[in-house]
Amino acid sequence: MNEYKQTDFQIDSLRILDVNELHFTRLDSGYLDLEYKGNRYEQVSLTRLQPFYYLDTYISVSFKNDEDEWIEIGVIRDINDMSKEQRDLCAEYLQFRYYVPLITKVHSIRDNRMGYLFIDAETTAGRKRIAVNDWWTNFRVNNSGMLTVTDSDGNKYYIPHPEEMDRKSYRKLELFM
Repeated sequence: MNEYKQTDFQIDSLRILDVNELHFTRLDSGYLDLEYKGNRYEQVSLTRLQPFYYLDTYISVSFKNDEDEWIEIGVIRDINDMSKEQRDLCAEYLQFRYYVPLITKVHSIRDNRMGYLFIDAETTAGRKRIAVNDWWTNFRVNNSGMLTVTDSDGNKYYIPHPEEMDRKSYRKLELFM
């Protein structure tokens, strides 16, 4: 079970996990269990600390305690340092969790004047109609110029360099960036 001492988990410190001591097991539900240095953690969560820049490095590993709070066990510096079997388990989990299609073309953007934008777009997952609530919050351009879009269901989409899209697509997005 997820037994731990609160002193084992310090706030504001980065605990790098020894990848040789990590042993993940995939459950039928798709969740991962973890054995690490003699401790067993059920249904752990893997989180990319920098999800748009470093896909395989700085992966946080955490679990829910008895009070339903997420507790970080530590951070995997690079999943490529793990055995192939363990790396594949982590990579598959992260790929499922961070399914983020690329928007390749924007056919139209319609504002219903009630807080929603409806975007008809081509993505790497096919043509999508994306409903975005509160575009001011859910359209984000980061320091490198990447645009991320979060739809009303929490799904994320991205455009690495909006200015490099075809001219018509860029002109449609430009108003909202």
